[in-house]
Amino acid sequence: MTRWIAYLAATVLVACANVAPTPIAQDAVAEQAETQSTGLGGWNEAVVTTASPDAWISFLTEIAGWEVRQESPIDDGLKTLWDLPETATGEEILLSNIGAESGFIRLVHLDGVDQDWIRADARPWDTGGIFNMNVRVVGMDEVREKMLRDGWHGDSEPIQYGFGPFEVIEWIARGPDGVRLALIERLAPPLESWPNLKSVSRAFNSTQTVADIDAASAFYKDVLGMQTYLEHNGASAEPGPNVLGLTHEDAVSVPRQIYILHPDGVNEGSVELVSFEGASGLDLTERAIPKNIGLSVLRFPVEDLDATIAALTARGAVFEAEPLSMTLAPYGDIRIAALVSPEGARLEIYETVE
Repeated sequence: MTRWIAYLAATVLVACANVAPTPIAQDAVAEQAETQSTGLGGWNEAVVTTASPDAWISFLTEIAGWEVRQESPIDDGLKTLWDLPETATGEEILLSNIGAESGFIRLVHLDGVDQDWIRADARPWDTGGIFNMNVRVVGMDEVREKMLRDGWHGDSEPIQYGFGPFEVIEWIARGPDGVRLALIERLAPPLESWPNLKSVSRAFNSTQTVADIDAASAFYKDVLGMQTYLEHNGASAEPGPNVLGLTHEDAVSVPRQIYILHPDGVNEGSVELVSFEGASGLDLTERAIPKNIGLSVLRFPVEDLDATIAALTARGAVFEAEPLSMTLAPYGDIRIAALVSPEGARLEIYETVE
């Protein structure tokens, strides 16, 4: 049962294919991890560079049931990290699911910076940057009604489906700054092992839509040393509604290839890659820089930044610059470095400094 629970949690996008994905045997994951350890774990916060901090705070505190964990001006180190003008100002606001110690959303609001929008008008098959964050919900109908009234809208209506012994409902919604959330609710049997889930859970997975899934998966697996938690390849079995907004006919003619990856082969803090075969769109890679508005960065904590950088560099990783020091609430003083996936998803790796 425990394995099935973890397996289902990883299927937010896979379910739209109406074909069961392939979980990876845990002994194979363990064997890969032993030979590919880099000191990297899962991401613990997603950064949204926002034009609308009040809209996010309203949604996350009043609808999602989260709390504001920290508010502070941007640190000067962020200007160097993100290549901002010296005159830039702004604020950071960290929010979390109450009681959770990961899956945070950090809002960064900037002034005095020329900004574009990363994925404000993007469709699910447009590639580049980070597509969404995935969360669990209870009371989907009530949550959705509140979100619709708050200005969110979906790529489709919520889709209910059976998956193994489970019945679930899923909705991918777009809200402030063009950011999407994939929301999934367990209908039966009751969900276990999520004690802090009252309305909307912590973020536990994040998806990237890519044009070249071979290059993307090679970056995450061969360079970053991530293990495959789940994979899938195929189209829907029959025409019909799907959470990714494809036409009913395209759902059966456009195969989706999907990998869910994590350094330890688990789902918490994982990265999901999805590609659409035969449904091309815009390439938004060049817009996916952290100063631009949208879901801009995934941050990964590590215990020894220098050791992790050395291990990843030996595998072919290219970091943007030498690690720099800055203050990042609530962690305090940190050292941080950044690298970018082949299609523009920005990853920042940091260690706290005692």
